[in-house]
Amino acid sequence: MAESESRSIDIQDTFFLQDQSSKPYIVKFSTTMLSISLPNNDNQERSVLDNNTQLISIDDIYGCLCMKDNKDPIKCHLNIYLYSLRKPKGIIGTFSKKLTLQRSQLLLTYAKLNDYESNLAVVTRWNYYIANAIYLRRNLPLDIVTTKRDKRALVFVNPAGGAGKAYRLVMEYVIGVWSEAEFTYHIIITERAGHARDYVQSIQLADWSGIVLASGDGLIYEVINGLMNRDDWQEALKLPIGHLPCGSGNAFITNIVRYSQQPIMKTMEKFIVQAAVIIATYNVLPFDMAVVDICDGQRLFSFLCIEWAIVADVDCDSEQYRFLGEARFTVEAIKRVIQPRTYNGYIDYIPYDAADDTVNTNQITPNTTIAQLHRHLVPLNESIPTDSIVTKWRRINGPFAHVLITSKASISKDTIASTKSTLSDGYLTLQYIRADSSIRMNLAKTFTTMSDGKYLDYDFVEWMPIRAFRIVPSDTSGNMMIDGEKVSYGPIQGEILPSIGRCMGKPPKLDQVSINP
Repeated sequence: MAESESRSIDIQDTFFLQDQSSKPYIVKFSTTMLSISLPNNDNQERSVLDNNTQLISIDDIYGCLCMKDNKDPIKCHLNIYLYSLRKPKGIIGTFSKKLTLQRSQLLLTYAKLNDYESNLAVVTRWNYYIANAIYLRRNLPLDIVTTKRDKRALVFVNPAGGAGKAYRLVMEYVIGVWSEAEFTYHIIITERAGHARDYVQSIQLADWSGIVLASGDGLIYEVINGLMNRDDWQEALKLPIGHLPCGSGNAFITNIVRYSQQPIMKTMEKFIVQAAVIIATYNVLPFDMAVVDICDGQRLFSFLCIEWAIVADVDCDSEQYRFLGEARFTVEAIKRVIQPRTYNGYIDYIPYDAADDTVNTNQITPNTTIAQLHRHLVPLNESIPTDSIVTKWRRINGPFAHVLITSKASISKDTIASTKSTLSDGYLTLQYIRADSSIRMNLAKTFTTMSDGKYLDYDFVEWMPIRAFRIVPSDTSGNMMIDGEKVSYGPIQGEILPSIGRCMGKPPKLDQVSINP
């Protein structure tokens, strides 16, 4: 064995594979890789193994457990749980070249010693090494490593989510993954709107490792605003937030998966398994939010988007079709394109400047106030000067057909609203479509190309990165939405808060290319 290889291998031993109980394999472990091979004298069968699972990345392992054999009293098993790119099962996989993310398991049997306790001691040592390698690969912040390692995650399940299927989805597809990963949690079933918001305002932060939401995006918005209403919001923001997709939009987890450059699973069942694995082995990733002032005097916090005009109408009025799931947006969009509405008013904004001094996470201390989070907002009842000589503010006059301000790439699983955005860019993206004689055609083109974001290439769609904004409608009635939740209609303003939140996600692998549009 080469000297460099010796240094990279922490332990090695001989195991039997589940389907080949009479043939020993050499299993080697390092902090980044698990390798399985036949002894050197089995060259013929070794070539077969080389085409299968000789090398297993630690990043593809989400859990491992020690188990006793049901028949042989001295054997001990090491069950390794994998989530990795593999060919589809069955006849489809025979002809398909496309790889998909799938759960699988590898059962390694150890029976080298003469009694169960001795074999168990060896397997337990392997289990410790692998579990510790998984944990170290997460590269968690020091405050979590030192105070939260043995704490549970607080999980809220919205029973109305996923057309009433959220609880069943969690029980059938999530709990098993978390058991295999030894991810500890406490589940609360929400009983009413605002339940989770009220609950997180009074929790002891030291008791929990993070917060997981089995819902659509509404519960995420609710919990974030509950945390921001705490006196110790500075500390509350350090709790990482995970998302199990059990709603109609599921934008938060979609953006997390897009950032990891994993393929986004198509079905709800496979998507929730993907999210469960990410949460069980999460890295802490920063994400941008926005502070938003609305006309009734409330100060709110957005993790996703602010909507006005047709996009707000579709989001709000499609609630009556919630039983259709994600299709509800399509139904309402068709109605609105056939009978479009014009929105009058203006938009003030500050163009994005990377050299701007907007507050960032590193500047937040226990003494930081909410008012200190922004640099450019003034009270809504005060006018904003837009003279380019004396101020950074600029103005766009209506009428408008569509206005969207977003801090993320996707505003739902099937809608890309900003192809260049990630989780933490330090800016908002403002886009709008003016109301003119081509409004129906323009909106039809927009809604039919939102799935891949190509509508942003049309000349009639104007967009730009911004630091802050103010929308002032001239109309007295309409829909204004923050993160899919309706708010009072009237003037609204906001500003980016770069990297102020923490989420449970995965960074892209260095050798991985993007497979999402």
